[in-house]
Amino acid sequence: PEEVLQVSLNPDASNVPYTLGRLFSVLEAIQAAANPGINATIKDKYFSSAAATPAVIFPVLINLAQKHLKKLRGSNAGLVVFYEKQLTELCSHIGKQYPVHMNLPQQGSFQLGYYCQTQARYQKKEEAKDV
Repeated sequence: PEEVLQVSLNPDASNVPYTLGRLFSVLEAIQAAANPGINATIKDKYFSSAAATPAVIFPVLINLAQKHLKKLRGSNAGLVVFYEKQLTELCSHIGKQYPVHMNLPQQGSFQLGYYCQTQARYQKKEEAKDV
């Protein structure tokens, strides 16, 4: 879809695979915040499966994220609120259920959503350094 084929993050995109890719990036960021320096991330373990069979993988990842958020709550409550807002917003764009399977073009949209969301996170860090 055209809304996915942009140079930068499209926060208004309604494309579910793209949104799932964005959600995966946020879940990865939550894990990294809760477990700095972790050896094997959710990307290492679940990226391909999340792109192909989201209905199977995302419930596992959301449950895992809740454990990570609980761990963060004691040390950085503000960050927990930030991530919970992102999760709520992205999940509200998915609909009633996760897609059972995604074909290759949908997996491509997932990948674009993931990398655009990840790049936006890096840009914010770079902008903060410049200030």
